[in-house]
Amino acid sequence: MTPIEERVWRYIVKNRAADPATVAMACGVAETYVIGLMDRIASPNWQEEVQPSTRAYNVGNSDYAKHKIQPWAIWLEYQLNPWDADIVKRVLRTKEGERRLDYEKIIHICQERIEQLDNGTNPGDKK
Repeated sequence: MTPIEERVWRYIVKNRAADPATVAMACGVAETYVIGLMDRIASPNWQEEVQPSTRAYNVGNSDYAKHKIQPWAIWLEYQLNPWDADIVKRVLRTKEGERRLDYEKIIHICQERIEQLDNGTNPGDKK
């Protein structure tokens, strides 16, 4: 791929809704060149706006989304029950001023879980 082609592709990807004339003007190439590149795109809906993955952002004050591995990925990979998943979430999050509270909640969750295990009630456990 030539540097010019790379520049045009980069612009096209960042500006999906742009028409060939706009791309050509922004990249300093002929409109026919841009049309030739766009014609190589097989997907009929490539110009539609791409919705970000739910893992690309977070709601609230935590910063999970800026990390490569998020709590959800761990929960799914290990098929965690709700109590274990809650503990993992609290260990990984970084809400300013709430660190001690997170550990107090972890202790409380652990106490509940131990009580469940002692009583032989294991809701949510893997079979």
